[in-house]
Amino acid sequence: MSKLSNPVTPLTPAQVAVQEKEVAREGFVERALVAIDQCADTLLGGAPDETISTRAAIDSEDGHGISREVGKIVSEGLDLFQKDHGAKAAAGDLERAQAEEKIVRTSGIA
Repeated sequence: MSKLSNPVTPLTPAQVAVQEKEVAREGFVERALVAIDQCADTLLGGAPDETISTRAAIDSEDGHGISREVGKIVSEGLDLFQKDHGAKAAAGDLERAQAEEKIVRTSGIA
């Protein structure tokens, strides 16, 4: 097994708010790329509407065996491109889920 430390640093509430605002302003291209990411994650056994980055971050924390090790490696790799990538991705996933929940609840259909 790998001796990697936990690569995911939780965000502060202020950092989560910043990430949520950024995600709320995403345009078509960004949303389409997220949809492809979510589709790939689902095809690999992840939860619907979850990105690969979020899944890796969660697995690095809560995974067992190989999924935990893979999660750590993926998270550390993504951090090379964006500091705290996994936590930021999770905040983005959360914002998108909350926005959709608001739309559905406001519609009155559910």
